[in-house]
Amino acid sequence: MNQYELTFLVEDAGTLPKLEKILTSFGGKKLTEQPWGKRELMYPIDKKTSAEYHTWQIQIDPSKLNEFKIKLNYDALLMRYLFIAREEKAVKESKKEKKG
Repeated sequence: MNQYELTFLVEDAGTLPKLEKILTSFGGKKLTEQPWGKRELMYPIDKKTSAEYHTWQIQIDPSKLNEFKIKLNYDALLMRYLFIAREEKAVKESKKEKKG
């Protein structure tokens, strides 16, 4: 399984367990979580002016990633999201930092 960084906006933090349940239904798992807190948006999204920002390091099979993205697009849990593939070198360096 490959590792990805998922940064997303939600209306409130109460939706995070639902999002994690969707992730696990596609065979993925959350490795780390970094909440950024509630912030004002530069422009309204669906008439909302603030959102909770979060970043998760996740692990998911690349063959299921597109299905997972489609599910996120049709689900109203997330206001916006961004996937970034983590390179193997970056993954190894972050593991070294945790050990040392």
